[in-house]
Amino acid sequence: MSELRTLAIRVLPQDGESLDSWLEALARRSWTSLSALVDALGLPVTERTHYLLVGLTASQLQNLERQLVLPAGQFDQAVLPADIFGHRAPHWRFCPQCLRETHGRWLTRWWLPWSFACTKHQALLHNVCPSCRKEPREFLPRPVHLHPPGHCMRKTGRRSICGTDLTAAPLLDLEPHQPLLQAQHELDSLFIDRHTSAEAAFTAADAPFSMLMQSLSLSDLQSIGGRSQRTWERSCNETTSPTSPFGSWRIRERGRRLLTRDFMHREYTIKKKTLRGIAEEYDLSAKQVIRRAQELGIEIYRGNRPQPIDNDWLRQQYLLKVRTAEDIAQDIGVSASAILNRLEKLGIPRRPMGVHSRPALTEKLDESLPLDIRAAVEGTLHGWLRLRRFHICMAFPTTTTAATYLGVTQSVLALQLDQLECDIDAQLFHRPGRHRPQRPTDRGTMLLQHLKGGRVQELMHHSLGSNIEPMPGQRVLTAAARTVDGAHAALTTLHPDAAIRHLNVPPPLQPLLRHLLADDDQETYAAQIHTATGIPFNTVYKQLKRLEAAGWLTSRLESRAERPGSARRRTYYSLTAAAHRAAACDPLGESRDCEENDSATRRSHRHNGGNGG
Repeated sequence: MSELRTLAIRVLPQDGESLDSWLEALARRSWTSLSALVDALGLPVTERTHYLLVGLTASQLQNLERQLVLPAGQFDQAVLPADIFGHRAPHWRFCPQCLRETHGRWLTRWWLPWSFACTKHQALLHNVCPSCRKEPREFLPRPVHLHPPGHCMRKTGRRSICGTDLTAAPLLDLEPHQPLLQAQHELDSLFIDRHTSAEAAFTAADAPFSMLMQSLSLSDLQSIGGRSQRTWERSCNETTSPTSPFGSWRIRERGRRLLTRDFMHREYTIKKKTLRGIAEEYDLSAKQVIRRAQELGIEIYRGNRPQPIDNDWLRQQYLLKVRTAEDIAQDIGVSASAILNRLEKLGIPRRPMGVHSRPALTEKLDESLPLDIRAAVEGTLHGWLRLRRFHICMAFPTTTTAATYLGVTQSVLALQLDQLECDIDAQLFHRPGRHRPQRPTDRGTMLLQHLKGGRVQELMHHSLGSNIEPMPGQRVLTAAARTVDGAHAALTTLHPDAAIRHLNVPPPLQPLLRHLLADDDQETYAAQIHTATGIPFNTVYKQLKRLEAAGWLTSRLESRAERPGSARRRTYYSLTAAAHRAAACDPLGESRDCEENDSATRRSHRHNGGNGG
């Protein structure tokens, strides 16, 4: 077995010097790069410098001590336990005066999270290089033998480094009575080596650090100047950050001392604060407060806190009045799940889920009410709504005009009326062909009489409430009767020799017809109509085509002689002879000779169900 090789040139480590600093000094003495020396000593060559401080095993340190003929335990204080830093790389700080006096040696305590000042020179430690504004020892310095000690070895390019003389950095002086220096004296006196546990180190450092945070005033910070104040703020943020091991430990420890059973009972149960509110008020994490409440066995409310509920009242509302859990919950300002949980505790069986548990499906009407009314309402949803819409629909000539008034589509209204007939099991109205008004059957007429009763109207208004749809007025019904098929109906077709019995003029065409009748002795064109009536051009063209197709208008294209040049020729329109005869009967309600005869004809037509002309 070969004997362990040792180095011919050796450099003794200084008091308090970190392992990475001593290896750098040894590499300079041996005139070699630090990475080559680390590899020759059998240590792993890594990218980050702090691995030499926290990543070496006990056997690697013992081999290193034997290779350099150093006493056992020489490096116990030159390295630190990795648990102090966790998964985060430690932040490094330095004192320029100390570097100058020791010729570029770095102290172990400068790596500790609570090191922020140099008590020897009464100054704050620098966080970054004054030139490149980076941490100079974050990455392993390689060609240290080519550069003077105490210089920034941070790479700025592929083959270049910053090279700033850190010993020449300005000293961030502090007053001798500064609380920062007094706290750092106590923190530096803590004994920490590689065998110290993170829990013990944090416990020892927390007392002076917490006392410093409590005693540090705004005037103390203002007295140290702008640059020193920014340096302290960065160091403090790095130390107290919730993501750092020491910062998160301080939060957990403060929460453990604060979140006692009495405290949680007072703040959460009596004062009714939320767990997240407690966390924000006392600068704790919400997860920590929630976990502590679970450890203490405190019931955690995911939504609104349960309100006091009278059990007898709940039984009456749910069993006797057959109300849903949602309705009951809305009355007392709680969630439906809270009502269901209370019902379960009381041993009350729940009704089936869905619409089958609604009061509208379970309520029974007085047997004195007409059978058709009860059949339409009992055991169904929206029965009163369908009855109301049937009542309104029968006042209109067609379901299309009724649907327009109700603001629904004709298909929706037809489905509702079909469902009403299915519930009553009878046909309620006749569905005529085009241009014929609808009329109720004998059963429908009887139902309409029942719907006018005072007791039925009272129940309907109570059920529908403010959402009840009003009955149409006479003006609305008159407008609907004027065009049996509504606003989108086809215009009545005129024939030269046909007698005019009934005119169907949809409302969109009436402004245009008024304009044409006013100038019935002259030709007109689309632009002139648009200027006179204000109807959009597209609408004018569509209505003119409908009138021409129905035989009300004739059209001719302007000749080139009338419109010389390259201008677009106009299309002129004029009323036909049949239209002039129809105008004498006044389809638009103006005073003509045929007004009374036409009105009588239309009334007779609606009663007899005759077709339009």
